[in-house]
Amino acid sequence: MKSNITGWKHIYSFTLKQVLKSKTYLISYIILVMIVLVSMPIASKLLFANTEDENSPSPIDKVYVNNMTSLTDIEFSDINNITSFKHITFEPMIMDYDTLVEHITDKENASAILDISEENGSYNLHLSMVKEGPIKRSHLQRLGDALLTDFTNTRMEYLGISREQLALLQTPVLSKVTMTDINGAEILEEDTSISSSEYWFVYGILFFVMMTTMLTGTQVATSIASEKSTRVVEYLLITVKPLALMIGKVLAMLTAAMIQMLSMVAALFISNMISASFSYKDKSLLSQLLPSDLFNNINIVNIILCILLVFLGLLFYAVLAGIAGATVSRLEEINEGLTIFTMVSLVGVYIGLGAANTLIGAGTNAFVVFAFLFPLSSPFVLPGAILVGNASLPIVALAIALELVLIILLFRFVAKIYETLILHNGNTIKLKQLFQISKSV
Repeated sequence: MKSNITGWKHIYSFTLKQVLKSKTYLISYIILVMIVLVSMPIASKLLFANTEDENSPSPIDKVYVNNMTSLTDIEFSDINNITSFKHITFEPMIMDYDTLVEHITDKENASAILDISEENGSYNLHLSMVKEGPIKRSHLQRLGDALLTDFTNTRMEYLGISREQLALLQTPVLSKVTMTDINGAEILEEDTSISSSEYWFVYGILFFVMMTTMLTGTQVATSIASEKSTRVVEYLLITVKPLALMIGKVLAMLTAAMIQMLSMVAALFISNMISASFSYKDKSLLSQLLPSDLFNNINIVNIILCILLVFLGLLFYAVLAGIAGATVSRLEEINEGLTIFTMVSLVGVYIGLGAANTLIGAGTNAFVVFAFLFPLSSPFVLPGAILVGNASLPIVALAIALELVLIILLFRFVAKIYETLILHNGNTIKLKQLFQISKSV
């Protein structure tokens, strides 16, 4: 075995240098990092462009009240107790509607009209503004919420209901069903389901690993197929064995992919910090969109375990893609050769997606544990599960062990067939033929 892999370091260093110096790699690397860097600030700008500080003064100066109900003396006095609305004045509408609209358009475009109507025992509050002016829909929405609360309190006062009684009436009633043992003691069942935010976090990591796996696998297969079609591989085989050639190339391409992936992760953190400057709360985008307790399980140990799992998964799929690249003789046949690689990858991805959907619904069960341990799906779903605290250390250790066993078995299989594959010229080798070659060697 040693003689078969002698020289892989030279192939590794040579291939890595060639990849890192290639224009295609550098251009794609720069583009990906730049996209990640600007993604968070742009998203923050788009999401919070019309968002304002709750304590900032509203641009609305005056509200004309058109009261068409049986309720009289509606003053909205409590509105002025709110910091952002304390400057707003409320006046009853004394002129006709069209004249008032024309007046506001010409002279008071910072004013709004509040229509209060009554129909079938229900009340409707409708705020209007001029199209051209400082008032936006978000300003009306914020004022409308406050007006609704004040109007509800006013109605209750007319009915003789105090605010304390109203608060008591509006208090939610919660019910809880529990199981008890024969002695009446409550049986506590641990809730292992994940929240919607945690699901999307797991899904985001799964998608990121999937894209990296596909990109790395395609690059490895294309590189090997290209060297076979240009007969460069024949010169390389003069100094090293085929297996050493494959190991060196796979590890080199994997290293280049890991450099891209880790750089994108670092760029994501930087981008998230930059996004704080585009928010009126001076908070990063993720801290506003995701719950604060989502990152409680992100520590150095869990990060190392996640990187190890992703690396082992990428290594397995890269070797599989290397075999796929060696089964073809011409670069034009690379898509046909990658069929097995694509199918195996999709099996792992779909099992991982199924486990993520199960986690958000039913929590951890036998299928989820299987997905965590199954070597094809664990690199996709387990890293996210670790970071949200839904994977125990024994499960992670066993998953890593199973991944290593699968990689060792794959390398044993590769050791038997790779020399035949790398020297093969002709039709694309099918899966059945691969096993026949491994038995005959």
